[in-house]
Amino acid sequence: MALTNLIDLIAEVAAKRAAREAKAKADTPDEVRSHWTLILAKTRNLQRLWLR
Repeated sequence: MALTNLIDLIAEVAAKRAAREAKAKADTPDEVRSHWTLILAKTRNLQRLWLR
């Protein structure tokens, strides 16, 4: 349960950052994609830690 909450928190922070940066820059599809790859990489790392 705690892992799910942590993943949700990370995703929420990344989404807020992406929204803030989107206001500053009109064309940001690449940056949003880079945030998602970061989120996915962090979740994979967290899942590996929990499975050990």
